[in-house]
Amino acid sequence: MSSTTPIQLYGPQTVPKPSLAPISIQQAQQPNGTKQQFVPPSPPATPQPKQEPTVAARSLMHHNMHPEFIAKYSLGEELGSGGFGFVVSATEQCTGIERAVKFIFRHRVPAHSWVRDPELGSVPMEIYVLKNVRHENIVNYVDFYQDDTFLYLVMELHGTQWSNTPSTIVNNNNNILNNIDTSSPPHSPALSQASEESYMSSPCTPTDEYPPQLYRRRTSCDLFECIERHHNFDEQLAKKIFRQICECIAYLDTLGICHRDIKDENIVIDDQYRVKLIDFGSAVILPRHYGQQKACYFGKFYGTVSFASPEILMCKPYRAEPAEIWALGVLLYTILFGEVPFTSPNMAIAGRFATPKIPVSYKCMHLLTFLLQRDPEKRPNIHQVLMHPFLRD
Repeated sequence: MSSTTPIQLYGPQTVPKPSLAPISIQQAQQPNGTKQQFVPPSPPATPQPKQEPTVAARSLMHHNMHPEFIAKYSLGEELGSGGFGFVVSATEQCTGIERAVKFIFRHRVPAHSWVRDPELGSVPMEIYVLKNVRHENIVNYVDFYQDDTFLYLVMELHGTQWSNTPSTIVNNNNNILNNIDTSSPPHSPALSQASEESYMSSPCTPTDEYPPQLYRRRTSCDLFECIERHHNFDEQLAKKIFRQICECIAYLDTLGICHRDIKDENIVIDDQYRVKLIDFGSAVILPRHYGQQKACYFGKFYGTVSFASPEILMCKPYRAEPAEIWALGVLLYTILFGEVPFTSPNMAIAGRFATPKIPVSYKCMHLLTFLLQRDPEKRPNIHQVLMHPFLRD
């Protein structure tokens, strides 16, 4: 047998260390005889990702806004964008009050959505409705401007930004509020996005012709984000929130106005759980507003599919009021249980909502079932909803 060379095993203290070649520093001869050292260059810096401009920034660059608006307001951050325009914050220069300004693309407003206001002239339905209603749970109209491209709807701000970072605040009533973003101002604005896909303006190279704040998108303070942070509300708090929503819907009903896009993203909420309804882009004035008592049926749907009633999903002519009640039922379920009641349109058409995972009172479940009646003729009207024992207690 031939002999073999034994394998050398190294202990912890005897492992040979690899030798490193010394860095060579070259020296160059200068004309005067002195030597200059050359150090190897540092590696290039890591490139930073390019910040994409917001819809507001792309749309307003190179645009000459209304001079009276510019004289009164300073633009801030983008709050939201949608199929008909975008929303930015703006500060009144003389008072320091922050507002929300919705820039509506004039050419995107459908022909049937224009109405005549005695003071403003021809304006979209959204502007007309907000200007002529007043309720503590509806966002307030402040001002209006227009140019060849945009209609400017100036509104009050309402709501608290709901953060991913949990923190705890104790309010004046010694109630503990969780998941509030304490790094932000206490009443930061947010408005919902439109149901249609976001409008994309023509690409432009960013310039310094608009405020750098427009590059930023402020986090939302709508009910959707609030539910996401809380996961669900206890029954008493859910009742407080839902009653406020029903009260403003009842107020609109007495005027013959239907919102037609009730959903958690169209409700802003602050850290005291005070809510306001926003985004009246799908609103309609019913014939009874003008004293006509005939029933009014619609063929097109302008809301959000997950809140659409069975008759809408089946493409049948529908009345706005019962469809609104159904949407309120979807909203109440979402507030109570932190998820939508129907996982598919077929479930909604059948009128079978998912069995709740959280127990609630009999009165609460009775109202929920009442609102989500498959037959629109069997659903209550909004005034009957407010008289229900669950909301009266």
